[in-house]
Amino acid sequence: MAIFPVGVVVHVKEDPLEEVLAAACRRIGALAGVRLGGLVPRHGRQHLNGRLSMWLDDIIRGDSIALSQELGAGAASCILNPDGLAQARVRLAQAVAARPDIVFFGRFAKEELAGRGIREEIGLAVGDGIPALVAVDESMLPGWIEFAGDEWTRLSVSVDAIVAWFTAIMAARQTELERA
Repeated sequence: MAIFPVGVVVHVKEDPLEEVLAAACRRIGALAGVRLGGLVPRHGRQHLNGRLSMWLDDIIRGDSIALSQELGAGAASCILNPDGLAQARVRLAQAVAARPDIVFFGRFAKEELAGRGIREEIGLAVGDGIPALVAVDESMLPGWIEFAGDEWTRLSVSVDAIVAWFTAIMAARQTELERA
């Protein structure tokens, strides 16, 4: 089985995705000489409409971007904060430009399925050969496949699986360098 530099954590709603991604980020960041970039999603306090707030923690800056907005108690519409998404796109493009060893992208979701969101930034990383870690809800997998094709590695919602994928990529790159 080929290991591609795009790792996709396929998850369902019940999975502890945010905790696993944060733990994987910490473990990969603890590896000697590894440079990280990108954003790690997490949930925050509950909005008045009962939905959890969504945040993106910037790995390098150490601050957070509000990806959701408070719309009020009776709000049923999308809580995505367009300004937060725009900030995320800028920071992800900056992360890719810094050429780290891996970029954490957070979720490929409804905005990306619609042709917007962080699609371009994922493409930048892939085009530059930078390993990219993306989370995709299982229900959105067909849209991901339409976007990305079949050259990606499916990962379980597991810190060990994510770290193993990344270390395998780094080992393969080291082998390539030694052969050159």
